[in-house]
Amino acid sequence: MPQDDSAGISSDTAAQLRREGTAAAENGDYEAAEEAFSKAVAADSNDARSRYNLGLARQNLGDPEGAIIGYLRAIDLDPQLIEAYINLGNLYGELGLIEDAVDIFRRALALDPDNDELYINLGDAYRELGFYDDAVHAYRQAEILNPANTLATDNLADVRSRQEEQTEHIRDLEKRLDGDPRDLSRYADLAHALLEAQRDDDAQNVVQQMLDLSPDDALTYETQATVYEAQDRAEEAAAAWERVTQLAPENEEAWEHLGTWLDELGRSDDSLVAYRRAVELRPDSPVARFSLAEALAASDHFDEAVAQFRSLVEDYSGRIGDEDEDTLSDALDGLAATLNLAGRYDEALAITEECLERFPGEPEALYEKATALDGLRRHDEAIEAYEAALEGEPLNSAYLNDLADTYREVGRYEDAIETARLAVALDPEMTVSYETLAQALEQAGRTDEAQQALAQAARIKAELEAE
Repeated sequence: MPQDDSAGISSDTAAQLRREGTAAAENGDYEAAEEAFSKAVAADSNDARSRYNLGLARQNLGDPEGAIIGYLRAIDLDPQLIEAYINLGNLYGELGLIEDAVDIFRRALALDPDNDELYINLGDAYRELGFYDDAVHAYRQAEILNPANTLATDNLADVRSRQEEQTEHIRDLEKRLDGDPRDLSRYADLAHALLEAQRDDDAQNVVQQMLDLSPDDALTYETQATVYEAQDRAEEAAAAWERVTQLAPENEEAWEHLGTWLDELGRSDDSLVAYRRAVELRPDSPVARFSLAEALAASDHFDEAVAQFRSLVEDYSGRIGDEDEDTLSDALDGLAATLNLAGRYDEALAITEECLERFPGEPEALYEKATALDGLRRHDEAIEAYEAALEGEPLNSAYLNDLADTYREVGRYEDAIETARLAVALDPEMTVSYETLAQALEQAGRTDEAQQALAQAARIKAELEAE
């Protein structure tokens, strides 16, 4: 993250830089445009248009993450900047962040409800997610606003075709079930297809038929659990998986699912019991072992968590293959994270160095290295490590928040404010970023803004608790 170098740059110079950037972009020289707009942003960090143009230059240079950062900050500074929403949503779509794209397009439509192109973009995102009814509604609205928009008509026809294929698939499964209504697996296949079609109530009805037919079969409750998971009904999902473990106590995956939902409900002791059972049943399963190790760390059982991660490291250190190397990298990162949580920073630092020697530039290892250095009060080195981690994952809001907090620790308040604002823009529900921002603003003497940030954090906390 660059330091604020705006001192001594006049408003006239900033305006000139913006003109230079615009001229360069019009001539297709996006490198020169990026340089000019970067300087303009440094000169006036609150200018939304410069931020937007910087994002546009980066997008044209093939830097989607850098472009996203520019657009997010532009929107943060000027919530009415519709073109920033459009470009941001399209970039999210290109990166496979479809749900984020939906959120951005919906926010833009709240500001510009008569924009037929935005409705097409929203429809495209819904179509990609398989939310065909929502896509139909969006394309229809585009047609209403602009009957001459043939793209809306074409995309609507495509969604209709997909809906027909989906409906035909469900009919085939229903006919297959009619052929043998005693085959429980056919009910399960139908329920899963109905879930994919967003027909949750119909899927629930199929589960009820399974309960009537085979109330003591594990597959019945596995299917029920899947329906509850799709509806994010944590208590019901946990109860269904618990029933599966009673009926099929050797089902390792059921125990792991149960642990996940018990953890979601805050029942950490019970989740540990479930994860331990999963590992007992399948001691060679890295997924079950990771789940147990992470749950132990989250419950402050640090010594046991460290032992679990060390065991994974030992088991996978001598293996060759991409999947095995990924497991080893994750195990080293998990071990370092656990040691950091336990305040064993010297040990954590040694593990991150071991990981980075084998996996140079690995972002999570760099982040844990920065965390360890922070714990050791070696803040300048921590900043270097955070910045290196962000080169690999520039859109990671947790990395940004911790970097902002360390900037604040060393008195780089403007860098802290800028970085915390970006963390907030990336994850508006991450309340700790508002608190970091408030601390930096307070230390920079901007008390009113600090109070606004704290009020925003309190509002978000209240909203999340009410859900």
